[in-house]
Amino acid sequence: MGERQGQSIQLSFNAASEESSSRQLAVPAIWIMLLVAGFVLAGASRADDFTPAQLLETLLSPQTSDQQWQSTEGAFEKVPVETRMQTLFPEIAKGLPGGWTYAAYNCSNPDTDRRVPGWGRYCVANWLWCKALECGRANPQVSKTLLELWSGPLTTPGESALLAALDSNSRVPEAEEPVVSVFKDSDADPHLRQQAVLCLLRHLGTKYHAEAVAYALASQRDVRDVIFKELVEPPHARLSGIDPAVVRLGFWLLFEEMNRNEEDFAHDGAVRSQYGAAMIANHLGTYLGEKFTPDYRLPEYQGEQGREAMWRETTGNALNWWAKNETRFAK
Repeated sequence: MGERQGQSIQLSFNAASEESSSRQLAVPAIWIMLLVAGFVLAGASRADDFTPAQLLETLLSPQTSDQQWQSTEGAFEKVPVETRMQTLFPEIAKGLPGGWTYAAYNCSNPDTDRRVPGWGRYCVANWLWCKALECGRANPQVSKTLLELWSGPLTTPGESALLAALDSNSRVPEAEEPVVSVFKDSDADPHLRQQAVLCLLRHLGTKYHAEAVAYALASQRDVRDVIFKELVEPPHARLSGIDPAVVRLGFWLLFEEMNRNEEDFAHDGAVRSQYGAAMIANHLGTYLGEKFTPDYRLPEYQGEQGREAMWRETTGNALNWWAKNETRFAK
């Protein structure tokens, strides 16, 4: 009987000890949870205390961890859109990195782009810029901020970015004057003036049509080509109708393309593709309501040789038509 009591006392003592231990273990667990919650709240508070410029620099840094980048991007997203645009614009105004004249790297996703040497900052900044602009959607506050940014000192890449942003938004009446001033500035970069012309044609219809044609005729070949393609696009062509000056411009480009092929052939004896000439002929056909391009589904136009035969036929059809109708487009 005494042994049993002793066992009972020992068992009770052990059970009590285990309960006490479990309580002791439970206390640190609660403290740990509170500490973690405190760190999270403290982190959020610190993110809120950062200036927009500091948030942006964190987002542009390749050393920023993925978790920190995501939380910082969320904090930057909460900043008013006009402040985000003003913070981002100096970075956007730098243009392509390293003195490049074309985008040698294809930006796709900030998660991977941001660590690409030389291109990371450019890609992330432009991704954030497009997100702030809500590209393709009308936002009065965005348009207002774009015009405010225009009033300050501008680099050529910065001016180009503002033109592109205004072009991607719905028509902003107040933007007409600054865009026209770029178009008519004879000292401005030719491609910047080209960009301004396209913006005016897309948003103001035929108001600057004649001036756009005159500028194209007086411009270097690549600028002429881009403006011509905009002039013959159905949305603009429906408003302007068939303009003899645009037709003459198109056939000038066609002959110029063919002459370049002949010049190359004279120098090295290599036969060039007629693809470039055929594309111009196809644009002209669409503009004139003529079918210069044959049915690409026909068996004779399949394969590499078949495609080249189709391009040559397209060019030939356009030239034959011009031989018969050129006098109709004389002044």
